[in-house]
Amino acid sequence: MQKETLRKTLIRLPKLMFGFLIIAIGITLTLYADMGLNPWGTFHQGVSEITGIKFGVVSQLTGLVIIIISLFIKLYPGIGTILNMYFIGYFVDLIDQMNLIPQSYTMPTRVIYLLVGTFLFNYGVYYYLCCELGAGPRDGLLVGLVKITGLSVSIMRPIIEVTIVVIGILLGGSYGVGTLLNAFGGGYILNSIFKWHKFNPKETKQMVITDLFGVKEHS
Repeated sequence: MQKETLRKTLIRLPKLMFGFLIIAIGITLTLYADMGLNPWGTFHQGVSEITGIKFGVVSQLTGLVIIIISLFIKLYPGIGTILNMYFIGYFVDLIDQMNLIPQSYTMPTRVIYLLVGTFLFNYGVYYYLCCELGAGPRDGLLVGLVKITGLSVSIMRPIIEVTIVVIGILLGGSYGVGTLLNAFGGGYILNSIFKWHKFNPKETKQMVITDLFGVKEHS
């Protein structure tokens, strides 16, 4: 095992986990806004409605499936990928169970929850990606397809999310203004955050698990 790589991983883990928490808060705010979830949220809720499985657990299982699918296009998981798969769903369920965020009952509050939640979700994505410990299952797929196709995040993300939201709606997931905001505006918000912090996902080198053992070639 590479000691230097392990040391960098341990140093970056707190920031990685904080990024996951930011994402979970954003997801919870959009859930409480009740104005339509983000596309993946619509999908998770649809599956949850059909199966009776908790929202957070569905998120975890979806992440696992995406990791498996990604292996077929040579997108390998990192420590961040695996932790993302588990902890975002865990944090969402924990925040909800502990009632850490007040429910929204008025339209102005719901709008604020939606807008703040959407921003936090996307900022959390940037925050953990810049740790370079491995993109989460969904974001890893996005970053991988951006590299493969050469398209920008603002183009590739809507393609992925419009597809997944249609599936989610067919499964019974809720949708609304928030869904449209995320499906068509989420990519631009995330791209703007990337530019703000001068972060280029096409140039980033996300760690994969084999890096911990000194394996240089992942193809």
